[in-house]
Amino acid sequence: MNPQGILKAFPKRKKIHADPPSKALAKIPKQEVGEAGEWLSSLRAHIIPTGIGRARAELFEKQIIHHGGQICSAQAPGVTHIVVDENMDCERALRLLRLPQLPPSAQLVKSTWLSLCLQERRLIDTAGFSVCIPKSSLDQPQPNKADESTQEAVSRTTLSPSPPHTRAASPPAKAEKAPRIPAQLGSDDETSDEEGPQVSSADLEALISGHYPAPLEEDGGPDPVPEALEKWVCAQPSSQKATNYNQHITEKLEVLAKAYSVQGDKWRALGYAKAINALKSFHKPVSSYQEACGIPGIGKRMAEKIVEILESGHLRKLDHISDSVPVLELFSNIWGAGTKTAQMWYHQGFRNLEDIRSLDSLTTQQAIGLKHYDDFLERMPREEAADIEKTVRISAQAFNPGLLCVACGSYRRGKMTCGDVDVLITHPDGRSHQGIFSRLLDSLRQQGFLTDDLVSHEENGQQQKYLGVCRLPGPKQRHRRLDIIVVPYSEFACALLYFTGSAHFNRSMRALAKTKGMSLSEHALSAAVVRNSQGVKVGPGRVLPTPTEKDVFRLLGLPYREPAERDW
Repeated sequence: MNPQGILKAFPKRKKIHADPPSKALAKIPKQEVGEAGEWLSSLRAHIIPTGIGRARAELFEKQIIHHGGQICSAQAPGVTHIVVDENMDCERALRLLRLPQLPPSAQLVKSTWLSLCLQERRLIDTAGFSVCIPKSSLDQPQPNKADESTQEAVSRTTLSPSPPHTRAASPPAKAEKAPRIPAQLGSDDETSDEEGPQVSSADLEALISGHYPAPLEEDGGPDPVPEALEKWVCAQPSSQKATNYNQHITEKLEVLAKAYSVQGDKWRALGYAKAINALKSFHKPVSSYQEACGIPGIGKRMAEKIVEILESGHLRKLDHISDSVPVLELFSNIWGAGTKTAQMWYHQGFRNLEDIRSLDSLTTQQAIGLKHYDDFLERMPREEAADIEKTVRISAQAFNPGLLCVACGSYRRGKMTCGDVDVLITHPDGRSHQGIFSRLLDSLRQQGFLTDDLVSHEENGQQQKYLGVCRLPGPKQRHRRLDIIVVPYSEFACALLYFTGSAHFNRSMRALAKTKGMSLSEHALSAAVVRNSQGVKVGPGRVLPTPTEKDVFRLLGLPYREPAERDW
C-alpha cells in the first residue's frame, strides 16, 4: 500500500469530549510532575487487553512499572484505575472482569488517558476519559466460568434479537450441508483471544467465500463444486468472485480493518475482514439493519456501523482513528519490522523514516529494508518478474539442464504486477537438486544480480530457502525482493501449491484438510493425523503421495483450480 494513501485515509482528528462525544476535549489543568522515574508511584492499574491488543497492553504495563506504578488484578485491594479500550462500555468491562460491580477504589478509564499520561510524563486528570457507569451495570449477576468471549459470540449469532424486530430468517436447509463454522465467525468488535478447538483463527478467515456464490456457467465454465464444499474459498474459482454491491460500505470498513491491523489488534482486524468478505459476497446492496444482521458473519454491532454508513455516507469512527496509525503503517512497511517493532518505535517517540535511520539498533534486515524502502513498496510489472525468473533459471540450468525452475506467487496466478518473485527449484530425479543451492547463490552474486542478503540460508526440513534482493542490469532498474527455494521432488507439488497462493486460498485448503483429519503444508499432505481437543497436532499421520498439484486437490475432494483461479 502506498504509505501516503493511509495519510489521506486518516485525516488529523480532534480529541473527543466525554459529553458530547463529537466535540473536542476541554483543556485539562496540569498537575505537578513527580520525581523522575517515580511519577506513577500512586498508580495501581489493571489493563483489559480486549480491543487494546495484547502487544500494546504489554507496552503499557512495562511503562507503568518502569515509572514506579504497579500492575495488579481488578480485584486487588487499592486498585486505582482499570484501563479499557476507547469503545468499551462499563457493562462489557464488567463482563470481561467477571465482576458484578467496580471496586470502590477504582476508576474505569479509556486507554487514551494512559497514553497521554505517558506522553506528558505526569498523571493527568481523568475528566473526559472516564467511562460512564450506568446503574444497571452495578446489579448484573456475575457470569459463570465459561469463556466470556465465546459466550458473547454465541449469543450474537444465535440468541440476540435484532432491534426493533427479530433477526432475519435462517438460510435455507441447503446451507446446513456446508462445513460447520464455529461461533467465532461473528464479526462484532469484541472477539475472543482464544483459538477455536479444531481450526485456528487464521484458518477461520478462509473457511468460506460467502453464502451467495455466483452461479456456474452451463457450458465451458470451471468444474462444478460439490454441494458440501460450495462455501469454501478453495472450492471456488476466483474468476467467479461475486460483484461487490456494497463497495461504498466495504471500502470504509477496510480502512478500519487496516488501522486495527497496524495497531496489533489482530482479532478485531480479523472480525472486520470477515464482515468485509461477507458483504462483498452478498448478492445485492444491503438496505437495512435487519438485512445486515441476517448475513452470516455480520454481528449486531457491525450491522449498526453498516446502517450508519447507509444513512450518512460516513462512519464517525473513522474521524477518531489514532494519530499513531499512519506512522505505524509507515514503520511496518519496513522489511524486517513487524507490528510489535513498529509499535515500540512509535512509543519511543519516533515519527518518520529519518528517525528510524538514526537508530544504531537496527537489524541487518531492517537496514536493508530502509535502504530499499520505496523500491520494495512499488510493485513490478509482470515482464520484469519474468526477466528475474529467467535470470535465476539460466544460472541454475548452467549447472544442471534438468533442473525445474518455476516462478510462483502472484506471477504464476497471472497478475499483471508483482510485489516480489518466488522461484521454486527442483529436479525430477529426486537427487540432483542437492548441492545446487550454494553454487547458484554464488553465481548470482558474482553476476551482480543479488545485491543484498536478507536471510542467506534457511533450512526448512529438506527445503532450503534464500531471501534477498536482486536488480536486473540497467541504469533505471529497481531493487526487487527475491526468494529462491530448493525442494526435493517428492515435496514439489505441495511446495508449488503453497508458494503459488494466494494466502487466503492456502488457509482455506489447510482448514478443509483439518476437517478431514488431514494436514496440508508446503512439505506434504498427510492423512490420519491425530489432534488433541484443542486442535493441536499430536500425531503426524502418514504422508500421501502427491506427484502433482492435481493429486492434492483430488485427495481433498476438490475440483482442480488453475493458478489463475486461486487469486482470492
